[in-house]
Amino acid sequence: MKLHKLILNNFKNFEHFEAQFHPQVNAFTGNNGVGKTNLLDAVYALAMGKSYFGLTNRQLIRHGENFYSIKAVFQRDNDTYEVLLKYREGEKKSLAVNGKEYTRLSDHIGLIPVVMISPYDRDLISESGETRRRFADRLIAQYDKDYLNNLIRYTRTLQQRNSLLKYFAANGTFDATRLETYDESLARYAAVIHAKRQQFVQSLAPLLAEKYKHIAGTGEQPGLTYRSALNLTDARELLHKNIERDRLLQYTSDGVHRDDLMFTLNGHPIKKFGSQGQQKSFLVALRLAEADMLFSRKNDAPILLFDDIFDKLDPQRVHRILDYVKHRPFGQVFITDTHPERVSLLLEALDRQAGIYEL
Repeated sequence: MKLHKLILNNFKNFEHFEAQFHPQVNAFTGNNGVGKTNLLDAVYALAMGKSYFGLTNRQLIRHGENFYSIKAVFQRDNDTYEVLLKYREGEKKSLAVNGKEYTRLSDHIGLIPVVMISPYDRDLISESGETRRRFADRLIAQYDKDYLNNLIRYTRTLQQRNSLLKYFAANGTFDATRLETYDESLARYAAVIHAKRQQFVQSLAPLLAEKYKHIAGTGEQPGLTYRSALNLTDARELLHKNIERDRLLQYTSDGVHRDDLMFTLNGHPIKKFGSQGQQKSFLVALRLAEADMLFSRKNDAPILLFDDIFDKLDPQRVHRILDYVKHRPFGQVFITDTHPERVSLLLEALDRQAGIYEL
């Protein structure tokens, strides 16, 4: 998949932006704050229906305005996809492809495979399990519709179960039979989610090790494991065991919505024992492993978005990253950087034709 043309209106700091892109490599240069990252986020939003940074629709609107729109033309082989994402205050966000609006935004996920590599990826190490679950969910959803559908149903049923627990507490009552109705559905969806997450981790872990070895150039062993209560018990049994605790807390205390991914280096948590350089290499390797997995699952090279990742990496690691990208079947690449001269060197190292845009 290739991005041919992008048009922004009132998106973040852009009143209007329009450009056509090179099918191989594109680089945005300019000072901090001019909107380089916002352009990558616009591409990501067209693929995933939401901002990479978790911003609300209102936060994506340019200050002083009441709407935004992102329009683009993508091309794959002989097919053309005109994608329009727009939102106006007081209305529902809409996403359309070739003039046909989706009833469910989730139906769009996977059409445009994309991988974003950003300094904000450090949150995958430093933040809570929710951040790592979101990483897994977004990746699996791009190649597995069944997973996404089960995740949506699980989340909706979980909210309904939690509302019922709060209702019981507020009214001083309890009806186990009503709760069991939600438990049956939750357990069914959870079983699918858990199995697919297990498969995901088993596939991603060796790819991560391969990428890390290439980038870091060391014999260090990165690890990726899946922590879930369902590794040890059935979802129905888990819900039944925690029923009194859930009544007291007024929410569902355990399940696949509490799962986590554990990142290690040489068997130790990378959050505590990894240096900044090791952590950054781990995160870039993780994203490149994501790109490899998407390519193998969809037979379509994802669009790579490199957001200012070369600023704090030593030259050797930068060279290894570029060498890896150069020799892999990745698709279109977008790079942001504050230094035009460094961009020229990066593009020379990639040995691909490119377009450079100074903001």
